[in-house]
Amino acid sequence: MDNAIAKILAFVEGRTEAGEFEQLLFNDPEIERALNDDPGPKPGTYVGHSTFLFVVQQDFTSPAGVLNVHGALAQFLERKGIRSQPTEAYAELYDLILDAQPRWLNVPVDWVKKSVLPAAGNRKGSELRDWLHDRLLELFRFRARPPRWIQSAQWPIGENGPLVFLGQLAIPDYFHDEAAAYVFHDPASGRCETVIQVN
Repeated sequence: MDNAIAKILAFVEGRTEAGEFEQLLFNDPEIERALNDDPGPKPGTYVGHSTFLFVVQQDFTSPAGVLNVHGALAQFLERKGIRSQPTEAYAELYDLILDAQPRWLNVPVDWVKKSVLPAAGNRKGSELRDWLHDRLLELFRFRARPPRWIQSAQWPIGENGPLVFLGQLAIPDYFHDEAAAYVFHDPASGRCETVIQVN
């Protein structure tokens, strides 16, 4: 097994962290050559025609981006006939963040990782999920009750964190379909922001 493949394998199996692998990806031309020597990616699939181009276009600071890289590289190794034991850590983190959110939230996974998880300490598994759930309830405040979204949740997050939900107003007989306005307040700036959804 050559050195570039060994580095890819170490990331896929969880022995190399995502940030470290990103540095290798952009600074080791052997990894680029190895990924371009891929007989199998098919146009129209999520990887497209080039595993290397797909991987370098991902955001390594994002759990979703890292999960995409991990999946693409695990498939790459499989196509090359190289056995691996892919780590579940990236998928578990992504799923945990989604699972911790109340049904009326759809917080960007990247924001949670950057702005909330650093305070989680050494918590893992269900303890981390429960802690994150409680923390999100503290951060995403509402005056009386949470929004009843018509579409997917669109809670605004300002420079100082999530805005406070004040309430919603149905908008009958204006848009062609059911519509509502959701009003949020930023306590730091005093400004209000309105999100309008039409079904």
